[in-house]
Amino acid sequence: MAGNVGKKGLGTMLRNRLTRLSLASLAGAGMALSLSGCFGGPAEAPSTTGISESGVPSSTAPATDTPATTTPSPSATRTPTPTPSPSETAPATSPSTMTSALTIFYVALNDQGKSGPMIGCGDSIVATETGPVVYASQVEAAMSDLLNDKDAQHGQSGLMNALSSSNLTYVSSSVAGDTVTVELSGAISSGGVCDDPRIIAQLTYTAMVAAGTGEAKVLVNGIDINKYLSQK
Repeated sequence: MAGNVGKKGLGTMLRNRLTRLSLASLAGAGMALSLSGCFGGPAEAPSTTGISESGVPSSTAPATDTPATTTPSPSATRTPTPTPSPSETAPATSPSTMTSALTIFYVALNDQGKSGPMIGCGDSIVATETGPVVYASQVEAAMSDLLNDKDAQHGQSGLMNALSSSNLTYVSSSVAGDTVTVELSGAISSGGVCDDPRIIAQLTYTAMVAAGTGEAKVLVNGIDINKYLSQK
């Protein structure tokens, strides 16, 4: 009986001890879980980011937000156009010139209008042509050529120059409508009543053809040539 009781008591005591150990283990595990909830899980291993294979840390300085400057290319830069100085300005252009033959009129004595228009005393006024001449004003060129001719006779043509003894200089000319006005300066030398119409015809016909008009008015020292000759 006592032996049975002793065995039962011993078994009961062993069970109680095992129960206390189990409870203690459970309590320890619960405390560990509780602590883990408060402090988080185990720390992660340190990252190797920023460390090169040689073991030297790479630069960890944060990138700056400094704005990039833009340098304009040479082609996009506008260079101001320099203003030329007065000495660099282009010279004024000269008047345009032309080259052509000139038509000059001389007198065919006693021709009775066969070679050209009759001008009085049975004479005719006849057109002749020069070689190519360079000129700016055709009227000036033709009149100057006629006035500078001091030959009284023109060879085998038999044409006469009634202005050969006169001393006249071209001054200016202008055109109004179908009339060209030519101004001359100097003096006229006329041989008489038949020379007057010859002189007038040579001047007026030469001026009309050069200007391309149907009429011509000639002034000598500001006086109409008809009046000028009548005063002599």
